[in-house]
Amino acid sequence: MANFDERARRTLFWGLMRAQILSAMIFAVLVVVIAGASLGLAAAWGGTISLIAYAWGGFQVWLHPGNRAPERMAGAAMRAEAGKVVIMLALFGLTFAKVPASRELTHVVVLFLGFLLAQIAGWVQVARLDHRLGAERDGQDD
Repeated sequence: MANFDERARRTLFWGLMRAQILSAMIFAVLVVVIAGASLGLAAAWGGTISLIAYAWGGFQVWLHPGNRAPERMAGAAMRAEAGKVVIMLALFGLTFAKVPASRELTHVVVLFLGFLLAQIAGWVQVARLDHRLGAERDGQDD
């Protein structure tokens, strides 16, 4: 069972990372083709903010060796969520404070769309993988 749990944790983490990277890259390329490099960079940065925050949270919940003990799992989940929020707020705050072009309406919209698409892609991928891994654990066929 420990081998399955370890494999499942790694599958969830790396599946989340791949989904967010892929969605951020695809959206950024589409924006570059349609609207130009400046907006494409904003789209890529929005997805990257989500990716960085979820990398922290996913590591805390799924990969950190000290958080595998049952008595530490709840605390790890709370630290992961709090850390994700702090990272997102800090990166958005720094972006708007230090990059004047990011305050233009079109850049703001594209930045948040990139962020939101990466978020959604991650949620969908984790739900899909969790369902698949749950079926494997229970021995059910899909």
